Amino acid sequence: MLEYRFLGRIHRILAIGLLLALTTGAVLADSDLPEAAGVASAKIELADGSVILGEVLDISDGRVWVATEFMGDVDMPLSAISRLQSDQSIDLLTTDKESLALSSLRVVNGEVVLDNDHRLSIDEVDVANPEEWETGKGYHITGRVTSAFEFNRGNTDTDQLNLDLETILESRRDRITVRADYEDTSSIVEVLDDSGAAVSQSQPTADNWQVVGKYDYFLEDPRNYLGVNLGFSHDQFADIDRRSYIGPYFGRKLLTREDLKFDAELGVSYVDTDFLTSEDDSYTGINLNLTGETQLFDGALKLYFRQVNILNLSSMEQSIYRTTVGMRFPLLFGLEAAAEASADYDGGAAEGKDKLDEALKFRVGYTW
Repeated sequence: MLEYRFLGRIHRILAIGLLLALTTGAVLADSDLPEAAGVASAKIELADGSVILGEVLDISDGRVWVATEFMGDVDMPLSAISRLQSDQSIDLLTTDKESLALSSLRVVNGEVVLDNDHRLSIDEVDVANPEEWETGKGYHITGRVTSAFEFNRGNTDTDQLNLDLETILESRRDRITVRADYEDTSSIVEVLDDSGAAVSQSQPTADNWQVVGKYDYFLEDPRNYLGVNLGFSHDQFADIDRRSYIGPYFGRKLLTREDLKFDAELGVSYVDTDFLTSEDDSYTGINLNLTGETQLFDGALKLYFRQVNILNLSSMEQSIYRTTVGMRFPLLFGLEAAAEASADYDGGAAEGKDKLDEALKFRVGYTW
């Protein structure tokens, strides 16, 4: 009963946090509109004859983002623009990594008119107003650390701690990803001591951790990359003292929009498992990874998906499938809340152990 009341409180906290995030996003969006509306610095004529007035916010991945008075922020393909005239000064980074500083932006019939009256095809435009890492200097660092705690006292006495960390360092040439997860759960039970008196004792019910590292090197087409996986894990109650895997893969960024990203990776992995009591096992398998993320309500809600599959070539029944889906939304001062569901299938589990682990977690953490 206490656990249900605890989950009920969590649901209410998440609902209030979501409402605050959406309200804050709406207020900020409304406060930004008058500034864009007061300065219609760009006039855009589309190929279908329609005209858009506003302020150019960004150019990347072959699209341009514009702040307008009545439609809010809109985006469109550069190829759909027949003419664009903007009085804004702008820096362009070309696909050849050349930086161009323009006093104004003019696009005519698929070409950017430079200050010296030379022309640049819109297909050669990589990004506008690039950050330092986008010019090839240093890394763009993002990450999050979240936690979930549960302390129940009453008819059921349990303590639960779950920590989760993810950080990504990305440059124009490579990307480094580190993920870690730790879970420790125990129940308070009454036992008899040597004198026959009842005493409280903590009895572990979950003790596991996992660390995964990835390195990706982008090829000439930066949507394609070569990488290597390295992972370690431990699960006392699954009889796993240590499991490790390593292997190379080829990956591709299938979707690269700012609000919709999806990567797919295919490779080979060597898996080695040391069991606590069962016979140790190792094999070579096919590794298939899928990672996706989308943003809704101007980034007020993020949905994410992650799946890791290691197919045992010698025995498909002993393959590993790990799926995680969840949603995150910002609170205040870099804090975020998240709800996450996971299903881990371990076909090579020790004898007498469950092959499927399912979990529903509610987290609060910090992002950078």
